[in-house]
Amino acid sequence: MSELELSSDTTSEVPEDDRPAYWREQVSINQGGARIDFSDWPNFDGALRVQRLAGYRLGDFQNVQFESTEISYERTPAEVEADGDRSARLLIPRSGTVGIEQHGTRVLLRPGQMGVVDWGRRMVLSHGDHVRSWILNVPADILRLSPDGPPHLALDTHDPLLGSVVALTEQLDRHGDTMTAAQFLKISTHWTGLLAAALDERWAPENTKLAAISRDARLHIRRCSDDPRVTVETVAEDLGITRRQLERAMRLAGTTPHRYLLTARLERAVARLSDPRNQRRTIADIAYDSGFSALSVFNKACRDRYHASPGQLRQRSV
Repeated sequence: MSELELSSDTTSEVPEDDRPAYWREQVSINQGGARIDFSDWPNFDGALRVQRLAGYRLGDFQNVQFESTEISYERTPAEVEADGDRSARLLIPRSGTVGIEQHGTRVLLRPGQMGVVDWGRRMVLSHGDHVRSWILNVPADILRLSPDGPPHLALDTHDPLLGSVVALTEQLDRHGDTMTAAQFLKISTHWTGLLAAALDERWAPENTKLAAISRDARLHIRRCSDDPRVTVETVAEDLGITRRQLERAMRLAGTTPHRYLLTARLERAVARLSDPRNQRRTIADIAYDSGFSALSVFNKACRDRYHASPGQLRQRSV
């Protein structure tokens, strides 16, 4: 499994004239493209604390705690198209007020609330001075957001499920210096599962037994795909369902259990290939550590999806 990365960045150590470019670079690396408006850029001040797995790609699990002076971000369709990130973000203000605008709705989030933002659609996020907030990534295949459904921009954390999401986020933050990568991944899959369940309850047509199975199966596969012993049969067994139920449920997500398991392993293996810290590791070792039972299976999966061999993919990242 990839290592857990924990980093802190602040503009206080950057010359004032360089701060806008520095902050734009941090936002681009962590969140993708966005147009940024600094209200008073000569005096802008911001800080980030980022927690994620090594080999991060936009939309993967990530926990960011940020604070800054007044600023506004606009993510336009052009930015979405450029970076391809169609996941979601969960905003949990800790102090101050954060404004979110999406789908023709604008809300002001305060401590005690949270908001889910569709990162694959236009949005505006803005706030004044003295704001501190968490922004967490929700991978695209965990939530199915629709502009036709109820808005999720302002949610009350007094809800038991949503309150549990906050509690787990606090654990991620509190134990960031000592947490292992496996612990980070397990907690992340749990809080996203609770969030998905809470949103299902708000949108009754989505709250079906098969939808719940599909969600649980995807979270389980993400958590356990590095283990080569995990198969479609073991996933069904671990969830206490039949293989047929699992296959029917996964069709709701537009996939099959086998395809989803293969994709999870492939994406994680390719991310590891691209990680400079793994340059001395053999491709076979990376394939096996990502859950592939044979190097030939990994080679075929790479060529089928990326039209390139693992070696060629590694070379592209150099």
